[in-house]
Amino acid sequence: MAQSTITLDILTPMGAKKSDLQVPGVEVPGLEGEMGVLPEHVPFITPLVPGVVRYREGETSKRIAIGAGFLEISEIGRVSILTERALFADEVDLTAVHDRLKVVNAEIAKEYGPISAIDHRKLTTEQMWLEAQLRAAAS
Repeated sequence: MAQSTITLDILTPMGAKKSDLQVPGVEVPGLEGEMGVLPEHVPFITPLVPGVVRYREGETSKRIAIGAGFLEISEIGRVSILTERALFADEVDLTAVHDRLKVVNAEIAKEYGPISAIDHRKLTTEQMWLEAQLRAAAS
């Protein structure tokens, strides 16, 4: 008989944000764009970029901002999101995020001279994380 749900875990170095959650599916931010995972998905591991994870908990749609990390789908259908950081919408400090995003965008905008690839990557990754928080909080 076909499975109707997957088991979702969202894990950070500080501990589990969600664990053993039964959901009908989950959408995650992959390297090449958004990716959906449904029950009986083939097992694999893939990197994730900062963005928003979406899933349904009962009748409620949930959104959580995540940093960079990995998605693992096990042979038994367990979906684990391993991420450096994660925030639910009610944990986002909108004022602080908007203020920091202005600074980061200004730094990126003035990058017309020489800048190291490392510095550019740090700024764009932070920009993606800040924008993910805003999208998660907009739900």
